[in-house]
Amino acid sequence: MSSGTVTRKGPPLGGERRAAKSRSAGRRGPLGRAAVRVLTVAAYLFVIIAAWSVYVRAADVPSYLLPAPDKVWSAAVELVRNGQLWPNLGYTLRNIAFGFVVGSLIGVALGWVLWASRTVREIFAPYMVLLQAAPKIAVAPLLVLWFGLSLTSQYALILLLVFFPMTAATMLGLRDVPADVATLGKLLNLSRRQYLRTIQLPAAMPAMLAGAKIAVIDAMTGAFLAEYLASERGLGYLMVLGNTSNNTPLLIAAVLITVVVGLLGFGLVSLAERRLLRWSR
Repeated sequence: MSSGTVTRKGPPLGGERRAAKSRSAGRRGPLGRAAVRVLTVAAYLFVIIAAWSVYVRAADVPSYLLPAPDKVWSAAVELVRNGQLWPNLGYTLRNIAFGFVVGSLIGVALGWVLWASRTVREIFAPYMVLLQAAPKIAVAPLLVLWFGLSLTSQYALILLLVFFPMTAATMLGLRDVPADVATLGKLLNLSRRQYLRTIQLPAAMPAMLAGAKIAVIDAMTGAFLAEYLASERGLGYLMVLGNTSNNTPLLIAAVLITVVVGLLGFGLVSLAERRLLRWSR
């Protein structure tokens, strides 16, 4: 290399770009990042609503097939005005929260038992897979037949949907505890409970939170399906009401509200993931 050649030392171009993005994000601050997210969501919603409105008017779609966005909005406002929305929304949210929490606890406990005991795993794992493989739309009427039109049948369906992803995620997370960390736990002579609390659960937390993201959507699906089949309250009931009364704006309004509920649940789990896994960033 000649003496006139200048060598450039430092991070590669890709690293410089990532560093620049990191500095830019840091300058924005939490409020700036939140504003960007809100504006991004608003832009997506604007595009969807605009395309929906243009399509309905350009194709002259009948209102009973696909009403315009303003009619759906009017139906949602009427739900608030006549007092139907909040009791039904609260009923559904309560069922989702209860089913998600209880189903997650059952799933985590069962996942630990299946991970800890090979005998239990070999006996019960095939039955769990068979139970999960059964279509829940077919199981739901059986639950109604066995438990009646009550909260018991609704909670049973939600729990069936929630516990499996949490069980699988817990088993995966416990299995992937690093060998050096496990060895450290043995050297410290930790009891089984201390080892679980201080080493296993923190190490398995990323996988468990990933399973929780699936489980919260499954809880929502189970709640709406149960209400659709066997309830006189809830957002699922509003869907039935809109369908049986040929009130398509009400039906679509109820569907959109359920989408918002699902996004809210997923967002809360994602927020918990960011807070709990700050150390991994």
